[in-house]
Amino acid sequence: MPPIIFIAGLFAAVATTAALPVPQPGEIPTFRDWAVGCDNIGNCEAVSLLAEEEGGGFDDWGGPISIIRTAGDDDIFKIRVLFDGKGFDRYKMMVDDKLVDTGPIVESDYPIEIVGEDAKKVADAIIKGKRLVVQGPTGENITRISLAGSSAALRYIDQKQGRAGTATALVARGKRAFQPAKAELPMIAVDQWETSKLVPEAGALVALAEDSKCKEDRYGLVEDQAFPLGKRGDVYRALVLISCGSGAYNFTSAPYVGEYQKDDSAGWTFTPARFDRQPSWGGEGNQPLLVNVGWDEQDQTLSSFGKGRGLGDCGSAENYVWDGEIFRLIDASAMHECRGAYQWITVWRAQYRKADQAATTGK
Repeated sequence: MPPIIFIAGLFAAVATTAALPVPQPGEIPTFRDWAVGCDNIGNCEAVSLLAEEEGGGFDDWGGPISIIRTAGDDDIFKIRVLFDGKGFDRYKMMVDDKLVDTGPIVESDYPIEIVGEDAKKVADAIIKGKRLVVQGPTGENITRISLAGSSAALRYIDQKQGRAGTATALVARGKRAFQPAKAELPMIAVDQWETSKLVPEAGALVALAEDSKCKEDRYGLVEDQAFPLGKRGDVYRALVLISCGSGAYNFTSAPYVGEYQKDDSAGWTFTPARFDRQPSWGGEGNQPLLVNVGWDEQDQTLSSFGKGRGLGDCGSAENYVWDGEIFRLIDASAMHECRGAYQWITVWRAQYRKADQAATTGK
């Protein structure tokens, strides 16, 4: 069902959420020209950035390279290159002018993906090298990557996954036996209400907007939206997204949950939506705010995607599932450095299960 959209002008949202168990997304440290981070079960990713000493220029930059390693028994190891692969059918990967890998370029999100032992051989060269170059079949430049900081980033993964001092480490190798992580993704129980189409009327949205703190941030044409959250008995609920300011590429919304009791003359009442982890756009201690918001009505999942700049090479993103009372974080990713890394690092994942359904992973 399409949302009810109300066009008007003027508003802002309220309050903070009550104390709830809070997910703890991982940090993303930067080591010179590489960023690295891990999620809550120890899976890690290192991503290359535009070289600082070259002034962040895009002349030879076709896209970043990422190195991914899982922490469990599966020990999945991948090296990916993110770029526009059109016009090329094969690649050559060089580290300090020495060929370290070659293969076909495929049509996918990751035109180059190296896995397993081949990936580990490339990683060894990356750790020891200064510059990586990916070329087309006849020497065309695809992307050039600075390897400054790559060794420190991969050492960070060794440490976070408990591999330091073991034969499985990438950098800090030793003889100690490696014990794979036994962590499991958090499981969120989802209690969705019976399907309903009832949402607040436009007049109720006008009153909510004019009585909220975002009022001063609304100007020009603004778009407020309402989506049904379902019904239980004679009680109906709806998600309301009130426009709360916009820029060139970020559009902010304040989320509310509306509730309506059938045959109640009081009409709809609204409270700020609650989250188990405050959306990063609003910041801790402030009213919940979402940016470039998306809503999946079937799964009742809510997304927020904030770009640090128009290129989309930095920012933060979160996805939440409605559990029947609050929005719970199912995945989060971020990139704090605005240096050409279109591949953001996942720092939190959870899975959720609706009644009588199999678990679904956030990412």
